[in-house]
Amino acid sequence: MNQYITDEKVQDFIEEHLCGDAAKLALSKSPFPDIPMKELVVQVTGKRAAKEKLPTFFQTENILYPAPVSMEQASSEITANYKAAVCAGKSVVDLTGGFGVDSWAFSKRFEQVFYCERSPETAAVAAHNFPLLGAENIAVFQGDGIEFLKNSGMFDLIYLDPSRRDRYNRKMHAFSDCEPDAVAHLELFFEHSDNILIKASPMFDIMKALKELRYVAEVHVCAVKNEVKEVLYLLNKERCGVLKNFTVNFLNKTQEQEFSFNERERATDYAIFTPPLRYLYELNPAVMKMGVFNLVSARFEMGRLHSNSHLYSSYKLQKNFPGRIFEIKAVLPYRKPEGLTRANVATRNFPDTPAQVLKKLKIKEGGEDYLFCTTLVDGKPALLLCRKADLSNDEDG
Repeated sequence: MNQYITDEKVQDFIEEHLCGDAAKLALSKSPFPDIPMKELVVQVTGKRAAKEKLPTFFQTENILYPAPVSMEQASSEITANYKAAVCAGKSVVDLTGGFGVDSWAFSKRFEQVFYCERSPETAAVAAHNFPLLGAENIAVFQGDGIEFLKNSGMFDLIYLDPSRRDRYNRKMHAFSDCEPDAVAHLELFFEHSDNILIKASPMFDIMKALKELRYVAEVHVCAVKNEVKEVLYLLNKERCGVLKNFTVNFLNKTQEQEFSFNERERATDYAIFTPPLRYLYELNPAVMKMGVFNLVSARFEMGRLHSNSHLYSSYKLQKNFPGRIFEIKAVLPYRKPEGLTRANVATRNFPDTPAQVLKKLKIKEGGEDYLFCTTLVDGKPALLLCRKADLSNDEDG
């Protein structure tokens, strides 16, 4: 960590170049003899990413940012705060600390946080930032988290975010292939805590993960602005009762969609298949990831348009549906709709891509109309011309 980065003139330089071309900046000469331009660019690009991803970090003076790969892998502020609320207690150890966003979030809910990080550079950045963020209750350990755990006592929670890439930068798709290997270390973890929280890539198959981890008590799928960011597995060796599943989709700072169920409900085979009715519903990605399509139909008393379309319809408006809601204006055959020149096109269980649909119908993308191209329960393709539903409407439909 370069001690000169926090100098006032250097910080002013970083601030002045937040909106500039980072690639062009990298080719220029550093105005500071003790700081290479490469290090300045890391700070500029890191702070730029933090504006949306980590607003508290962005608004705090003299925060340092890590190498791009650490910044990319770091949790967002909103997902870090969510996971910190999953399990309560006095002490937590973060075995794979990274940039320290999760440790910082835990510090607001736990009395003592132990942060572990192998990289000396990344650990130094985190140690510099924690006091600036008011996180005085975080103890920093630079070294291997597993070794730290072996020489420690009991914690209320062990948290880890295993690396999901091998030394060739290839993506891994099983916990046993990640570093650290959570499956191989389960018994060690349970020697030091009754609760283990593991973060996984959205690409991991949930059912496969449940078999690998064995002691899962809760699954949490977390999405931000309709994009699944992470899946969390809370393990408890003495778990009792039925597995609980939670999904959340953060639409913005004040709006979120939640949907939860237990594992018995997952097996429901109740589903009604209907033609398009008055309203059309599109699940958010967090619920989609869970794959509980029949349960959604039963819970909200609405019909599915096709077993593979994952679109729903009803006469009555269901405002609490965890996804987007539209009012159907017309159900059309797959040919150019008369008078339609522009629409937002989405395809679900349909032979053509949105780009192919736009070209075939000779319309432009955008506007207030939404065109869902899908296959109905009778097996025929159809175009559903929609507008966003008026959720302030109190009528029953």
